[in-house]
Amino acid sequence: MKKLFTLVAMAFMAIGANAQGVIAEIDWTQEAAYYEGVWYSDLAEVSVDGGLVINCTQPSPETANYWEPQVPMIAHIPELAEGGQYQVKFTVNAPAAGEIRLDFCSWTEGAKTTQDWVGTVEAGDNELTVDFLDYPGATTDAMIFYQCGKIPGKHVIKNVQVIDLEEGGEPGPALLSEIDWTKEAAYYEGVWYSDLAEVSVTEGEGLIINCTQPNPDTANYWEPQVPMIAHIPELAEGGQYQVQFAVNAPAAGEIRLDFCSWTEGAKTTQDWVGTVEAGDNEFTVDFLDYPGATTDAMIFYQCGKIPGKHVIKYVKVIDLEGPDAIQTVKAAKKADDAIYNLAGQRVNASYKGVVIQNGKKYIQK
Repeated sequence: MKKLFTLVAMAFMAIGANAQGVIAEIDWTQEAAYYEGVWYSDLAEVSVDGGLVINCTQPSPETANYWEPQVPMIAHIPELAEGGQYQVKFTVNAPAAGEIRLDFCSWTEGAKTTQDWVGTVEAGDNELTVDFLDYPGATTDAMIFYQCGKIPGKHVIKNVQVIDLEEGGEPGPALLSEIDWTKEAAYYEGVWYSDLAEVSVTEGEGLIINCTQPNPDTANYWEPQVPMIAHIPELAEGGQYQVQFAVNAPAAGEIRLDFCSWTEGAKTTQDWVGTVEAGDNEFTVDFLDYPGATTDAMIFYQCGKIPGKHVIKYVKVIDLEGPDAIQTVKAAKKADDAIYNLAGQRVNASYKGVVIQNGKKYIQK
């Protein structure tokens, strides 16, 4: 039997114009309330605590159907086309290895339209990408049920993304990675920053970097450096990327971004130097012709020349060659035409060697 779950207000985020391929998305680690008006079986205890927590109490998993219980992990997907090509990405921490099922469905005007997928999870964290191709019918309000009747125990769903693979052309969403630091409560584990920074996260404010550099006039940019986004899944050699971010700076001065990876121990990097004003700043920075393919990259915020409190609000990494490339909705700052050497020092046109200008490296002869 299914029953109506009516605890609290609906938690749902549609990306809309900001990411044309992403038609629905929710990060359950940032939510505090479950949907109103959607169903799950009596065989699940559902809550939200650092994720969508589904405690499956199915007593007979070997003979149970997948949908005993079933819990909507995302609801109210606004519109699906008949014959549409969709992709669902989600992460779940499962209590044991076994099979789950997703039911991508709608009861528009009382008629059920559905497409199912059965897959295997391992005990612990799982990241899954599932294609739902040639969707069987047009709908105006769909949801995705997570069906875990064959695996009793605690399932925790972290985030869900629904992508229209046909939006703008060939498959491949342009939004590679994104974090809204105003909605986070903890900093990354396993990434590095200098002892010259006190780093914390205040929910509602952002990623706080208190730069304690005592000699900003002679310091390198990277003293300190703090990853403002980590674990960007994949970059292509020669790729065309864009980084959008907002920061509240303590004073005017120069910062640098290091867009880099140490894949298999070899560093691949592309740098950008720009100027911030005291107070709020919004930047759009192009990193063009990326120098090497990587499978796990990060972006360091380097503020060694500006002591004080820097607060990063959000970061987005965009593939400019993706078919559904995000349209910039915030005004970009004017490009910094200054020239820098690889040590981050400003040089003039007479300098000979490898230099950086507007985020691009070239040899100045």
